[in-house]
Amino acid sequence: MRVLITTQVFPPELHPSAVMVQELAADLAGCGHEVTVATGFPHHPYGRLYPGFNKQLLSIDDRNGFRVVRGWHLINHSSSLISRALVMLSQAGAYFFAAKASPRPDVIISYGPPLIGPLISSLIARRNHARLLTLIYDIYPDIAVEMGYLKNPALIRAASKLEQLIYRRSDKIGVLSEGFRQTLIEEKGVDPQKVALIPVWLDVRDIAPMSRDNPWRREFEISLDKFVVLYAGTIGLISGAEIVVDVARNLEFYQDILFLFVGAGYARDRVEAKARELGLKNIRFLPFQPRKRLSEVQATADVSVVTLVIGRGKTSVPSKVLGYMAAARPVIAAVDKDCDTAELIRKAECGLVVPPDQAEVLSEAILHFYRCPEDREVAGEKGLEYFTSNFERRQVMKKYIAIIDDFSISRP
Repeated sequence: MRVLITTQVFPPELHPSAVMVQELAADLAGCGHEVTVATGFPHHPYGRLYPGFNKQLLSIDDRNGFRVVRGWHLINHSSSLISRALVMLSQAGAYFFAAKASPRPDVIISYGPPLIGPLISSLIARRNHARLLTLIYDIYPDIAVEMGYLKNPALIRAASKLEQLIYRRSDKIGVLSEGFRQTLIEEKGVDPQKVALIPVWLDVRDIAPMSRDNPWRREFEISLDKFVVLYAGTIGLISGAEIVVDVARNLEFYQDILFLFVGAGYARDRVEAKARELGLKNIRFLPFQPRKRLSEVQATADVSVVTLVIGRGKTSVPSKVLGYMAAARPVIAAVDKDCDTAELIRKAECGLVVPPDQAEVLSEAILHFYRCPEDREVAGEKGLEYFTSNFERRQVMKKYIAIIDDFSISRP
């Protein structure tokens, strides 16, 4: 079948979704499908065009058995909601150009951007009599409303109607957790037959357990005597990562504890500025690292941390948790106790769950693993075991293939 994947991010961008789309396209092409990826020009997370790329109306690149079509769109490094919305709107509009330059699709898989991406994808699907699979990784407009970014009642109503329109027009809706599935069914009124649980994944070849003593650690001069608390991945506006800075201040007395941020995002400048204002010497910030170095980055950690703003756990699940588990490192999640991330940590028995807004409790959780190396080892091993059984690339890919096969059988 001819498959068109619409996506907000794609390599060389290092966002987890970008890598997953590339792997999905390669695996579907390997199964004999004719695959095209429609996307924009790489600019995430810095809001600047990557070196080696020139913006043009349309760019077509054939690679690894599939085609990548990039369409013109706005690029802006501002973190304001309006600027980001304009970039997303123009990027989604670029899908039209990509679709016109591509073979008529039988199936469209929409990876965003939120709301507008699935809407544009549904229009392309209608025009081509194609089936639509929409991936929901964050529930909008709920996020924008809860964070206070969307306050106008008329805009909220309009966004909610757009959300419902997307659900109706999608032939299948993929969600990454059971909590998301229940939210769509119970709160949004989506037909249960439409909703499929398709978790995010990692390739075991990308992140595997390694020794703490590794070349990347030595390259960045991180002493083996340091107990490393790692926050790796996107530092987004809803991450609540500022609390890690408060914890670093609480634990300044422990001179052998280092808080290490590796990544970027719209909130990184804010988090880094807070650490700088407090004059903290036990916290360090590094940019995203090449994918081939991720195993070493993760192995440098003694314990890994994920955070979310209070109340945000039901509408977002950070994919960074999978990297921690794949590296066999214990996870501390500062998230709502009833959210999917917390449930994952409890099921896997791979770490601790603490409230998202209590730095003292998070500090004590870190000190627990600091003092108990045996618990670190057990939590890491259980996390790796659970990851291998549930989130490995080949297993998740079977879910996509099954949906596309079902679309093929049920084609009008």
